[in-house]
Amino acid sequence: TIEGFGSLLGYLPFCLTLLIGGGIVVCYCVAVSLGHVEAAFPYISDTGTFPPESCIFTLSLNCAAVVAIAIFTLKYLHVKQYNRGCSSRVRRVNAAGLIVGYISAFGIMVVAAFQETNVLSVHVLGAMMAFFGGTVYMFLIASLGFMRDVNFGVNEARYSRARLCMAFLSLVSFLLTIATAVYANS
Repeated sequence: TIEGFGSLLGYLPFCLTLLIGGGIVVCYCVAVSLGHVEAAFPYISDTGTFPPESCIFTLSLNCAAVVAIAIFTLKYLHVKQYNRGCSSRVRRVNAAGLIVGYISAFGIMVVAAFQETNVLSVHVLGAMMAFFGGTVYMFLIASLGFMRDVNFGVNEARYSRARLCMAFLSLVSFLLTIATAVYANS
């Protein structure tokens, strides 16, 4: 069972945040110090385009993708464990969340492997998979908490509302990113 892993599992989202955030900050600092980007608001991908920061960018994003896969898998197993005998709708949404999560993690790996200066179309595809997939994943997981026959072992209503708010913030951020990228490139 999932309880056998102990309380350390709660640190995985923190590790994911640290890997992505720390990798971005380190890449930014290296890229600015070497004059590869301007200090004022570069795209995240611009800070990971040239060596040596591209190596750090790739390593941190690939490690983050592996941690994300672990989180997606554990969440899937958590819902499955606490909801044996639940409706087929819950099982379908849970499975869809796992698949979308994996697609999002794969998108992170694609972004890491294909720098924007080398293969822009593949890099953008990976970014879309990562950001859009992550947003859809957030909505799917939030929706599970609003299903009447779901049991997470905690007061789910409060957490589901928070997840839904974060999903909407993610959607707004995603749409603003696309809009500003289109505007910047026009």
